[in-house]
Amino acid sequence: MPKIELPKIPLAVMIAGALVTLVLVLASVVVGVGVIKAWWGLPFGPLRVDATQPIQFPHDAHTSDPRVVVDGDVTDPASQISLDDALVIQPAAGVGDVVGAGIDCLFCHRTVNTDEAASFPAVQQCLFCHQVVKKDSPEVAKLITAAETDQPINWVRVHRLPDHVQFVHEAHILFFSEQNNIAPSQACSICHGEVQTMKVAEQVRSLKMGDCVDCHRSGYLSYLTDEARDRVETEVEEGRLKGPPTDCAACHY
Repeated sequence: MPKIELPKIPLAVMIAGALVTLVLVLASVVVGVGVIKAWWGLPFGPLRVDATQPIQFPHDAHTSDPRVVVDGDVTDPASQISLDDALVIQPAAGVGDVVGAGIDCLFCHRTVNTDEAASFPAVQQCLFCHQVVKKDSPEVAKLITAAETDQPINWVRVHRLPDHVQFVHEAHILFFSEQNNIAPSQACSICHGEVQTMKVAEQVRSLKMGDCVDCHRSGYLSYLTDEARDRVETEVEEGRLKGPPTDCAACHY
């Protein structure tokens, strides 16, 4: 039989095929790592929540303590803020302006220490201030339009747990605020981070099952003051205080 010779594959085609294979392998690795990271920790890249809101709401401008903008050295950080730092919070800030409204978290999220969920303010509550404050702002104009047309504001949810998981804000907020002898709003940062420094709220903890279980087992002690930690540990050991539940029904009920 005559010998059949297969056509030779051009070198350029071989190189192109190898490059395509390499790209596909790398893409698969990146996607795989992203999915695993999103499953075990914080959402990854395109899997992160896009928290672009229908109305810009800079948390830092609303919740940071009011301070006077100074041109030069800050001699009293509690009442003064440098111009450079002020411009991060309020882009149009000038020397002598007061930056930061010092609004407490519970002023807007009113049910966080009484109910399971943390409520969002109604349009009318926002207008309580903004019918006067910055009423000429384009963003406030959107708020006024929503009020005049009786339309809700569809805020983008940043923190979301699966539907089969129950998380009661009231129990967590009261425990940490009472044990540490602090205001309820000061306990929010344990899960939500330093929101008062954020222009757009973002997720800073994984909020996955492992995160919650680790906290309930003993991690919660790290969020207590030294005095509160010693007291709580003693009361739990003596049976005068129940530690956080770790059975499945605590969150899945």
